[in-house]
Amino acid sequence: MLHKQIPDLAIEGVAKDEIEAHFNLVPEPYFINSTAKEVELHLRMVNQLLSQIQQSDSIETLAPIIDWRDDNDLNMTVVNLVTWDRAGLFFKLAGALTLAGVNIHSARAISRKDNVTIDTFYIMGPEGGVVSDAEAQGIFHGHINESLIHDKRLTYEIECLEMRIKSQKELSSMPPANFRPYVEICNNLSLHRVIIEVKAGDCTGLLYNISRLIHSLGFDITFARIATERGIAMDTFYIEKINKRESIDTNDLLELRELLNALIEDTAALVL
Repeated sequence: MLHKQIPDLAIEGVAKDEIEAHFNLVPEPYFINSTAKEVELHLRMVNQLLSQIQQSDSIETLAPIIDWRDDNDLNMTVVNLVTWDRAGLFFKLAGALTLAGVNIHSARAISRKDNVTIDTFYIMGPEGGVVSDAEAQGIFHGHINESLIHDKRLTYEIECLEMRIKSQKELSSMPPANFRPYVEICNNLSLHRVIIEVKAGDCTGLLYNISRLIHSLGFDITFARIATERGIAMDTFYIEKINKRESIDTNDLLELRELLNALIEDTAALVL
């Protein structure tokens, strides 16, 4: 497996102990979902984040390290982002991408044990393929700075965007007529975390709204795997309490499932 290659891994500019620490700090799913090239990129970005902390004032340390590049083999644009983990981070990133006018095809979110988080988004332009809009990256960076550094809420802008495009339905992106959305929640006591699986008709702002709802009920997303196929979003989230001293309450999970079901049912009414 990938983590067994660590004795042979050498990256110019990144100390050996920093590489070893990375492999010890990331969870097991990281090795399953990351290639060697991605690991090298992440290590360089983590190194840049740590260097930034030593050279910047307290505000600038909140700025994420972002790598935005086109992958012509995948026919998508890949956005990697490394920053300090904080409550609500994932939904803020999803919101900034939504406002940049791109479609989130899939995503992965990983949190290291030292609270450094690595998020990867695979995005496409409105017509598919790599993001060709030259302004999209700048818009994303602007909203990221507003949200992560200045703590601005993006909800109003996203709601306005949703209202503008509700009538613009692409039949080719709609789920099959017999598709029924659902939410499953499993409290894995051995892992001390809750696993959520969501299947829903995809639409603008869906990932933002799901992750924002999870955050609003006092949970933090520690791992996410997002995929979209034939107009259907298939999302898995590992969550835990934002306040780690709090126990996971059954009533909280029942409320979470009820509200998520209501959310995706509202989505189904829009896309079916």
